Amino acid sequence: MRPVHHIALLLAAALGCQAAPPPKDTSAEAKQAIDAADATWGRLTAAGHADSLADLYHQNAALLPPNMAPVHGRDAIRAFFAVMNTMSSPPPVLAIRAESVWASGPMAVELGRWNFAWAAGAKRPPGAPAADSGKYLVRWVQENGRWLMVQDIWNSDVAMPMAPASPNTKK
Repeated sequence: MRPVHHIALLLAAALGCQAAPPPKDTSAEAKQAIDAADATWGRLTAAGHADSLADLYHQNAALLPPNMAPVHGRDAIRAFFAVMNTMSSPPPVLAIRAESVWASGPMAVELGRWNFAWAAGAKRPPGAPAADSGKYLVRWVQENGRWLMVQDIWNSDVAMPMAPASPNTKK
């Protein structure tokens, strides 16, 4: 074979083995959809709509609440929110705000802040503060044109209450 044939074979092999183009940056589109879901979240919480809240999650989602075991699957997430809705009356006023959204193709990650407050005299879950705030991280996927939460974790900026000292503790 002549050297020209070797170059032609190498060029053909290189062109046939090109990597797929990187996924499209969909951050702006995802942020718009996620901001709309976040705005809806506060309204649904105030109205106590566990079913509608659960519909924001993927069928196989994982909810990672603070100081609790993980909750897996949309049906279990629905039950979680239904129980949470019965623990306070009226529900707290909740605000959620995405600080950033990074998206590539049908996947996105949201980093944000949340805060809530109960009205004066509202029934609160045992040990819950009258107001709280914190941060969260959510992984989203786009499925059939809808952005759905797949993993959702949040925690509070408020310190956990200290256990009272035991009266039998010697100094």
